Amino acid sequence: MESALFNTSDGVAGKRKIMDLGVLYCFARSGGTLINRCLGCIPGNLVLSEVNPQSAVLPIENQARDWLSLISPDEYEEFSKQPYGLKIRILWERAQKQNHALIIRDWPTLNFLENAYCGYFCPSGILEQEVYLARHRIPMRRVVVTRRAAAVYESMTRSFDHLRSLDVEVFGAAYLAYAKSVAGFPIFHFEEFCANPFEVFRRLGSELGSYFAETFASDFKDFDRCTGDNRLLSPSRAGKSEVIVRLSENEDSPQWRAAQGEPNCREADSILGYAN
Repeated sequence: MESALFNTSDGVAGKRKIMDLGVLYCFARSGGTLINRCLGCIPGNLVLSEVNPQSAVLPIENQARDWLSLISPDEYEEFSKQPYGLKIRILWERAQKQNHALIIRDWPTLNFLENAYCGYFCPSGILEQEVYLARHRIPMRRVVVTRRAAAVYESMTRSFDHLRSLDVEVFGAAYLAYAKSVAGFPIFHFEEFCANPFEVFRRLGSELGSYFAETFASDFKDFDRCTGDNRLLSPSRAGKSEVIVRLSENEDSPQWRAAQGEPNCREADSILGYAN
C-alpha cells in the first residue's frame, strides 16, 4: 500500500506545463557517464544515474536526497520502502513542481547481460524500465546513446575484473537483444557526439525534453553527482578528460577484432545505424 506521506496525483502540475520524464538508454561502456555529466551540469536538469528496476549503482533514495534534493533526510526511510515505479513517480512530480526536468539514466546492461553485476544473474532480455514506468502512467521521452559493439566489448573486458573472460558470443547475443529493444527510439552515436558535441547534444536534448546550455562543454568536468567513469579507482581516459574529444579506439586488441567479426555484434551495429 502506498504511504500517505507520498500520495501522488495525476494533476501534479496544474496549469503548469508538464515535462515528460526523460529516459537515457546507454549500454555499459558506451559513453553514458559523459552524457550524464553534460546533462547534469545544466541548471534545471536532474539526473538519476544508473538506476534500473532491478538495482542501482547508488540507491535512488541516496541520489534523491544527497544529489537532487528531492526528498528530505526525514523522508529518506519511508521513501526507501516504496516500490520502484512509485519512487520515480514521486520524484518526477516533485521535479515538476520545481520546473525541473527529471532524467533517468537507465542501467540496461542488467536486463540483457548475464553476470553484468554481482547481484543480478538472470537477465530478462527486455527494457524493464519501460514496464515499471508504464504502470505508473509516467509520460516518457527516450533517447539512446550507442557505441560500436567492438568498442563496447573491448572496453568492458578491459575495465571490469569480473568480465575479463566474457565470451564474445555471449556478449554479442546480449548486445543484439539490447539493440533490437531500443531500435525504435532516437539513436545518437557516442562517436559522433565526441566529434561534434554541440550539434549532437542540442539534438539529443531536444529529443529528451531537457534543458540545454552551451556551457555544458566546459562545465561537465566539474560535475560529479553521478556514477560511472568518474568514480572508478582507475578512471578511464574519458573519465579523466576535461574536454570532449573523440579518442582513438583499441582496434588492434584481440577483443576488438573478435567482436568486429562476431555475427551478432555486426547485426547489432547495423540495427544501431553503423556501417560495417
